[in-house]
Amino acid sequence: MKNLTYLWGVTIVCAVLLVVLLSKVFTLDSQVRSLGASNGSALQESLKRVQAELALAKELAPGLGEYMTTIQLHAGKLWFAAKASNWELAAYEVHELEETMEAVKKLNVEKNGVKISNVMDAVLQTQIAQLEESIKRKNQTDFQKSYDETLSACNGCHTEAGYKFIQIVRPTAPPVTNQKWEMSAK
Repeated sequence: MKNLTYLWGVTIVCAVLLVVLLSKVFTLDSQVRSLGASNGSALQESLKRVQAELALAKELAPGLGEYMTTIQLHAGKLWFAAKASNWELAAYEVHELEETMEAVKKLNVEKNGVKISNVMDAVLQTQIAQLEESIKRKNQTDFQKSYDETLSACNGCHTEAGYKFIQIVRPTAPPVTNQKWEMSAK
């Protein structure tokens, strides 16, 4: 009988502990859910803010036309640097062309079925690589040939993409008047 009373006592204590534990579990579960809900709304607000900032950044980022104008400027500067045999400046300008063309590739733009990124990649691997070689060799004839081939590739893309009215030619006047093209004597 003593054992039975002891067993009932232990059972009642266990039942009370079980009720208390279940109560705590439900309370904690409720708190976790409310935290999740408040964090969820905070996350939603953060996501909306990031999306708005991304949309603004895309709106403010240069488009294909701005990059093409930059390419044209560097191509003009490249021409005058090479004509003045300022091969260091020519190397610098061809590098600037590469950087800008790499940025264009990242736009992933398609115009009238022409994937501009693919064209940029092809021009970088062929014509721009040839320009770099002619600059390294400091060879005016090779430079002019590769420069003209680069312009031809650009104009071919313009035509193919439906912009045949954009035809780039060798510059006849420096694109900027506040730059010295010849190397200074040391």
